[in-house]
Amino acid sequence: MTARLILTLCLLACLALPASATPGQLPLGYRVSAGAYPWTGRLHALAFRTAPLPDPAVLTQWEAGALLDQTDIGQRRLYLGGDRLDPLRWHALDGETQAALDALPPFGTGTARLAWLRGATPDPSQRPRDTRLASGTGARVHVVPPPRWLPMQPGHTPFRNRHAQRATTVWLGTRDGMLHGFDAVTGRELAGFVPRASLAAAASLASPDTPDTPDTPDTPDTPLLTPPCPRPESIDADPAGTWRTLLLCAIPAGKAPAGSQSATLFVLDISAPDNATPIGLVWEVSASASLPLSGSGPVRAAMWMEYGVRRWAAVALLAPDTRSATPAALALLPLDRSARLWQASGKVPRIALPKSGCGLASPTAASLLAATVQQDASGVARAAYATDDRGRLWRFGLEHLWRGADAAPPTCMHRLSSSKSGSTEPPVVVQTGSGPLVLYGSDGELSAIPDRPGRRHEPVRVEAVPKGEGVVLGASSSQTRAGDLGWTLQLPHPGEQIDTLYSPSPVHLGFTTLTPDGQWRSYLVDAASGTSVTVRDATGAPVPAVTGLPWEGRTAAPVLTESSSPGAASPAPGTATRDTFDLTLWRIDGETAIPMQQARWHRRRGRLGWRELIGTSP
Repeated sequence: MTARLILTLCLLACLALPASATPGQLPLGYRVSAGAYPWTGRLHALAFRTAPLPDPAVLTQWEAGALLDQTDIGQRRLYLGGDRLDPLRWHALDGETQAALDALPPFGTGTARLAWLRGATPDPSQRPRDTRLASGTGARVHVVPPPRWLPMQPGHTPFRNRHAQRATTVWLGTRDGMLHGFDAVTGRELAGFVPRASLAAAASLASPDTPDTPDTPDTPDTPLLTPPCPRPESIDADPAGTWRTLLLCAIPAGKAPAGSQSATLFVLDISAPDNATPIGLVWEVSASASLPLSGSGPVRAAMWMEYGVRRWAAVALLAPDTRSATPAALALLPLDRSARLWQASGKVPRIALPKSGCGLASPTAASLLAATVQQDASGVARAAYATDDRGRLWRFGLEHLWRGADAAPPTCMHRLSSSKSGSTEPPVVVQTGSGPLVLYGSDGELSAIPDRPGRRHEPVRVEAVPKGEGVVLGASSSQTRAGDLGWTLQLPHPGEQIDTLYSPSPVHLGFTTLTPDGQWRSYLVDAASGTSVTVRDATGAPVPAVTGLPWEGRTAAPVLTESSSPGAASPAPGTATRDTFDLTLWRIDGETAIPMQQARWHRRRGRLGWRELIGTSP
C-alpha cells in the first residue's frame, strides 16, 4: 500500500452481514482522523443512505476513541504476543519482560508504563492524551465478515455454518504498538494485541521526553512507532486440518522511540471474536540473520497439496544482504508448523531474485516491496506476483510446491519507465478470458501485464483527455486490444503518484492518487483496458465516464458501494440468468455524501448454476 494520509481507504460496503445485523446496520466506510495530540487519533464509522436521494446526510455511526474512553480498563481484553499469547497485565508478564520495562528511563516505572499503555488515566509525569485510542496514521482499516461460501474447499461448510452468526469485525493498528479489533456494528473493542517485538517501544511512549516524539499539539507529526499490521489481511484457512479465520500482519523495519524496530510478522486466529479469549496466536516472528524479513507490504497466504495433504504458508518478503551478496527473496513461512521448528534456522521454502537481468546491476540492487498470490478455483496457489523498488513486476511460479520439483527462478514481466522509489501497493490480479492480467503501479505510472507464456509485447498506452474536474481515459490505438498486450497509463497530473490500488469488482480497478500540492484524486476504470467505464448521458446515449475526480484529503476517503441492479430477474432452475451489479463511488463532503462516479458489471450464470448453489451451499 509514500506520503500517508491520516485517513484510510474506505472499504467496500458489499460485505456479508451477520445474521444478527439488519440491512443498513453495518457502516459503509471508515475514517481515521487525528486527535488533539499527534500520538492520539479517532476512528469514525460512517453511514448514509445509498438510495438516489439528493445529498444524503452522513452520520457517524460510532467513534471508537469515545467508546474506548467509556470502557473500564479492567474489562479490556488486551494481549501480548511472542512465543505464546499472554494477558497484557503486569502480573502476567515473565520476570525478564518486567525487568526490561523497568529498565526504560526513568528506571523502575515499568508498572506505570504498562498501565498507561492499557489506558489508565495519565499522571503528571506521563504523556497526556485526549483519548485512549492512539494515532492510526499510516495504517488501514480492515473489515472481516463472517465466513463466506468457499466452493471446492473440503470441510469449510461446517466451519462457515458454525460461525455464520459471529460479529463482523474491524481491525486497525495504532501507533502505540497496539492492534485493535472492534465490533463493526457497535464499535465495541473486542480485543487488543501488542506484538512482543513492539512492547518496549510502545511502553516508552508513556514518557513525554521520549526521543523523536513530539509533545505539543501543534508539532508536526513525526514517526512515533510503526503501527502493528498497517496492512491487515485475512483468510479462511485450515492449517493442520482445522479451519480458522486468520489475520496476517507485518510490521516493517524502521525507527522507534526506543531505538530501531526489527521487521516482524505475526498471525492471529480471529475465528471467534466473541469468545472469552477472542484471539489466538499462531506465531510471531522477527527478522534475524537467518531470516532477514523486510516486513514490507501485506502478508498473503498460499495453499498447496503435498502428498494429498493441504499445506499453508504465509508469503513473506526477505531483504537483500549486501555483505553476502544475497538477493531479495520470497519466503513461505509455514502456518501449519510451530515457528520454533524453523525460525532460528530460517529453513523455509524461498525463491530468490536472479542475480542479473531486467536491468539488475548487482544481486542486491533490488528490494521486494509487495506481493499477491494467484489461486485457482480450488484455492491452490499457482503463482505470486511481486513488485520491487525500481518498478519491476516479478512472477514467482509456485507450481513446484505441488509437483515436488525445484523452484524455477522468477521472471521479470515488466518494468515501469518512470519508477524511482517503488510502491508498497500489492499487484491486483484480474482474470480475463485469455488468462490472468496483473495490474500494478509505482510513482506516476500504472500498468496491466498479461501473464501468458511467450514473447512479451509493449502494452497499449492509455491517454487521458481533460474533462471537467477529471479526465476521460481512452486507448491510444483503436486497432489493438489491450486485453492481448496489456496497457499502461502515465498519470495525467504533474507529480501525481499512486497511493492506493484495489479491485472493487471482478472487472474494475480502483486507485487513488496524490499530487505534490496535496490534491487527492479517485479513479474507477475498466481493468482489462485501463479506459473509462461506459455510462449513459442525460439522453441515454453511452459515453465514457469522467474519472480521476478530486476529493478533499482532510475528509473521509471516497466510499465505494455495490448493489444489485433494480429489476434483475430472480434465478430459476433450468434457465440461464444474467446478474447486474451497480458500483457507486461517493465523495464525503462535510456532512453529505455525493455520488462521484458510477459503473456497472454483469455476471452470467449457466443453467445448472442455480441447482449447484442451492445443493452445495445450504
